[in-house]
Amino acid sequence: MSLLGRLEDLSLTDIIQIVFLSRRTGVLEIIDPKGRHTVLFRAGLVVNASSPAHPDLVSYLAGQQLIAESGAKMLRKMEESGIPYGTAIVELNLMSPTDLGSAIRNRILDVVTPLLNSREGEFNFILSDAMSALDVEYDPENIFREGGLSPQRIVGGEGGEKIKPLKSLEESLKAGKALLRGSAPAETTPASLNLGLGQPLNPPAPAPAQNNIVPFPKPEATPTFSAVPDEPLPEIPDEPPPRDFKRPESGKFKVSGGLIEVESPEATYRNVVLFERNPLVRVAARRAFTKHNVKIFQYGSLDDVRVALTDLFRSNSFFVTFLELTDADRNADGPTVRLLQQLKRRNPRLPVVVVDLEADLRRRHALLRAGADLYLTKPSPARLQPGLAEEELSLFADELVLFADRSFQQWEQVTGGFGADAGRRFYEMANKENLDRSFGVLKQLINELSNPNDIGQVSQTILRLSAEYLERGALFMANDEYFVGLGGFGITGDEGESIDTRVRRMKIARNESSVLGDVATSAEAHQGKMRRTPANVELIERLGGILPTEVVALPIMHSQRTIGILYGDNAEHRAPIDSMTGLEIFLSQAGYAFSNAVFASAAKRL
Repeated sequence: MSLLGRLEDLSLTDIIQIVFLSRRTGVLEIIDPKGRHTVLFRAGLVVNASSPAHPDLVSYLAGQQLIAESGAKMLRKMEESGIPYGTAIVELNLMSPTDLGSAIRNRILDVVTPLLNSREGEFNFILSDAMSALDVEYDPENIFREGGLSPQRIVGGEGGEKIKPLKSLEESLKAGKALLRGSAPAETTPASLNLGLGQPLNPPAPAPAQNNIVPFPKPEATPTFSAVPDEPLPEIPDEPPPRDFKRPESGKFKVSGGLIEVESPEATYRNVVLFERNPLVRVAARRAFTKHNVKIFQYGSLDDVRVALTDLFRSNSFFVTFLELTDADRNADGPTVRLLQQLKRRNPRLPVVVVDLEADLRRRHALLRAGADLYLTKPSPARLQPGLAEEELSLFADELVLFADRSFQQWEQVTGGFGADAGRRFYEMANKENLDRSFGVLKQLINELSNPNDIGQVSQTILRLSAEYLERGALFMANDEYFVGLGGFGITGDEGESIDTRVRRMKIARNESSVLGDVATSAEAHQGKMRRTPANVELIERLGGILPTEVVALPIMHSQRTIGILYGDNAEHRAPIDSMTGLEIFLSQAGYAFSNAVFASAAKRL
C-alpha cells in the first residue's frame, strides 16, 4: 500500500527517519510547485533521489561536467539494454566507485536539502518488496559500504554527525498514522514506531475531528474529516453505466436502492469514476466516498468506464478517475494505459490515478510520463485475509478519498466555485491548452525530422501524433488518379501482415465513391458514419475487416488543394471518438511539410 500526506503534517526529516527505523523499501515522491521529486529507499537507507532539475543520474553527472556528453549517450544506450547507469560508468572507467558514490550523495543532497525545511508539498510513499539495480540506477552494494546512506549522512550536520533526537517524534508518528485514517492523532503514545507502512494497524480510538487534511494549494476553507468507526463491509451492488448522464437539480430527491435520499448541491459536482475488478475494493470505496459526500461511478469493465467518461465529458463535468492496471497493461500499450492517454488528451486538467497490485518502479515511471497524476498500490491478496481485510481496505479507500478531496478543492479554486458555469470555464481552459499543445508538438516533431523532404519520415510523424487520437488509422497521398497508402497503425484482427504493410499496398481510385473522395472534393473533415459503397467496403476489408461504429477522414491541404487524407476509426473498442480539433490544427500546419515531401517523392520517381 501507499502512504499519502502533506509535509505540513509530517516533515521530510521525520519521514526519512521513520522509514529508516522501520527498514522499509520503496519510493517517496513529493509534489510541490516546482514539480515531482523522488527519494528511493532500500531497507531504510536512502539510495537515490531525483527532481525536475535532476531527472536521472546521467543528466546530473553531465550537468556537473563529471562525464562528457558523448559518454552520456553511450550510457543511455547501455541502460536500454539492461545495464544500470552506475555499473556502466564504473566498467567503462568513466568514474571510480568512490567518485561515483560522492556524486550520488551530492545529487541526493541537492534534491533533499531544499525540501527539508519546506512545508509546501504532498508526499506519497510507495512500498516495494524489492528494488533492482536498474530501479536505483546503480548497485548500492558496490558503491556504499552500508548499501546506502543513513539519515545521519542526509539530514545530519556537517560531517554527517549523529542527528539529535527529533522533537516530538512520537507525535509525528501518530500524525503520520492518522493521515492514513483521516483522523486526528490519539492522545496516547504508541507502543512502537509502526507508521503502518505495509503493516496492519491497530486503529486508534475515535477522536474529535480536526483539520489535519490541509489542501494543496491552500484554499480559504478546509473541510473537516471525522474519524468513523469501522463497520462490516455492506453488500452494495455495482452501479450501472450512466448512459444518459443527467445531473439532478440541486436539493432534489433521488431513489437509490429502494430508499429515498436527498442529494446535496455539492454532491452533484463531486464525481469519481473507479475502474476496479475486485468487488471488495469497490464496496470499500463506495462506503468511503459516500461518507464524504462524493458521487461515485464504479465499474469492473473498461467498456463501461468509457461510456461513463463520454457522458461526463458531454456534461462538462469535473471528475477524478481511478484506473486499476490489468494484466494486459504490463506492456506500455495496454488498454488502461491507452484510456489514461485518451482521457488526458481530452482534458489534461482532469486528475487520473493509476492503481497497481504491486509496486513496480519502472512501470510507475512510464505511467507518470504517460500522464498519470499519481501511482498507488492497493492491498495485496495476501493482506485481504480474515482479520486484516477490513483494516487494509479502509486505509486504501481513505487514500482515494484524500486525493479526490484535494482535487475537488483545487478545481473549485481554479474555476471559482461549483456549477455549470464553472464546468464550462474548466473545459474552455483545457481546449486552449490542447491548441497550444498541438502547435508545440508540431514544432517538436518537425524539428526531429532529419530530412523534411523524406515522405516516409513525414508520414510517420503524422501517424505518430494521430495514434494519440484514434484507435486505427491510415494515411493516404492524393494525386489526380488515386489515393496511395503511405502507412497506418492499429489492429487488423488477425496474425497476418501489420496494418502499416497493408496500407502501403493500398491504392483506391479517386473517381470511385468513397469517404476519401468525398473529403478530397469538399476539402472538409468528415466524422460520423460511413456510406456503404464498394470503395469503402474495400477500404475496411483491406484494413483487416473489423467494422468500426464511427470514422473520421481529415484533409491535408496545401495551396487550397487536397494533397493527402488521414483516415481513422474506433475499430478496436468502438468507443466514441473524441474531438479532433487538436489533430485538425496539427494537419493544417503540417500541410506545407507534407506537400514538400510529396513533391520530392514525385521528383525522385521521374
